[in-house]
Amino acid sequence: MPRCVGAVDDKHIAIKAPNESGSAYFNYKKYHSIILFAVCDANYMFTHVNIGSYGAQSDGGILTKSEFGQHLENGTLNLPADDCLPGSKVHFPYYFVGDDAFPLKFNLLTPYRGKYLDDALRIFNYRLSRARRCIENAFEIIVAGWQIFHKTINAFPTTVDSIVKATVCLHNYIKMNETSNSKYCNSSYSDQEDKFTGKVIFGQWRKDVEGVPTALRPAGESRRLGPRNARQNAVRMRNIMTNYVNSRLGSVPWQVDYIRK
Repeated sequence: MPRCVGAVDDKHIAIKAPNESGSAYFNYKKYHSIILFAVCDANYMFTHVNIGSYGAQSDGGILTKSEFGQHLENGTLNLPADDCLPGSKVHFPYYFVGDDAFPLKFNLLTPYRGKYLDDALRIFNYRLSRARRCIENAFEIIVAGWQIFHKTINAFPTTVDSIVKATVCLHNYIKMNETSNSKYCNSSYSDQEDKFTGKVIFGQWRKDVEGVPTALRPAGESRRLGPRNARQNAVRMRNIMTNYVNSRLGSVPWQVDYIRK
């Protein structure tokens, strides 16, 4: 996905119910949690995290109230200036990608919803899902690498916040200093993609967490849409990118075969 600068997602971190907390931490999936909202780059490095929102809080509220969400909404994230898409004269903003639970925004592209999409829309969704795979892998690499996340965490929410911050920092530190044969996250540890067929080759982390009831669990609750004009601009940007990834300039050789198999 050209001009993509990161993938966003959030996870519920399962915790023991705090004393006298009422339903604040009790989420719609029927367990107590705090929420980790994160952004990562193509190398599974976390570039922004927001930790500690109540599990009962709507995910839309988390994005909107977070520092990242406010800067995204106001256009103050200091992203590079708009640039031409590779090989074309079409100017396009730098942007993030998220799943279909996030609101579509000017600098946040999300997939098309629905079961009966035409090939062009399905190809866009496929291409976007490839980029989103980075944040999914980043979360699971942390779960596989840090056993504190292999069970519900029995600690005060403020302590859990500190635990998550520490693991994120340590994850980034190890990633910055690791070599090709690193035991923490080598080339075979994360999901890969066959460059000729597009087939996903599952990474080693999946085996490491298989059968483990991890503390980090999917969020995925729908978020509200933005104002109408902002929504229209975001739709226009997504349409432009859809046309580009379906064009000769922006396509990959296997994408049509992949969505039709």
